[in-house]
Amino acid sequence: MRGTAQQQSTFERTLFDPGTYPMTLKKALVMWGKPTQFQPDGAPKIMFVWEYEADGQTFELVDYLGFPKNFAFNDKSIFWKRVGEIAGTKITSENADTVDIDLGEFIQSYDELVDHLQSKDEKGNNEKAEVKGLTVGDQQLIGKTCQLVVKVWDSNGKQGNEIAAVMQVGGGTGPRKPQRQAAQPAAAPQQQAPASRPPARPATPAPAPAINDEPPY
Repeated sequence: MRGTAQQQSTFERTLFDPGTYPMTLKKALVMWGKPTQFQPDGAPKIMFVWEYEADGQTFELVDYLGFPKNFAFNDKSIFWKRVGEIAGTKITSENADTVDIDLGEFIQSYDELVDHLQSKDEKGNNEKAEVKGLTVGDQQLIGKTCQLVVKVWDSNGKQGNEIAAVMQVGGGTGPRKPQRQAAQPAAAPQQQAPASRPPARPATPAPAPAINDEPPY
């Protein structure tokens, strides 16, 4: 395989205006989350990375969720609600065994996942685990396109996006370019290219979407 010249990225971090957008679940990562009131030592979190394309550019929206302990169903968990929305079915205690997550051949249990996430890489940072596959029955969710209902939160002058709901494709508004750029969250660094046209309103830096933490099990 021969090396090639670096290609210019069209990736752009954006603060989406409220609305419904067709987006594709491009990937998911599991990482060790920061300590919280309910989890003072931290705990695994999962990051869904959604991509949206408009005007020849790619925009990204990140959804941070608590990762279920022992991958056990909990009706208060946003993770199980989100997986059901993406799959187009409600996940319950009765059908939770149809959900399968593939974290690679070296992570076959929750304990192995925790050990991996608490280990350090060569830079001294906690390791991450890439989700190789996330299925409900025979349906693969990674790579699936859905309609995302996106809202904007505003706290102390700072703004960010949150996903209010995920729906199956059909209806909703057509592709349109988000109008406001936002600062890139630190959790998922990407090369950023300038927008092809200026935003309609002054840019407002937005931190990463709020993490939905689960209560202790």
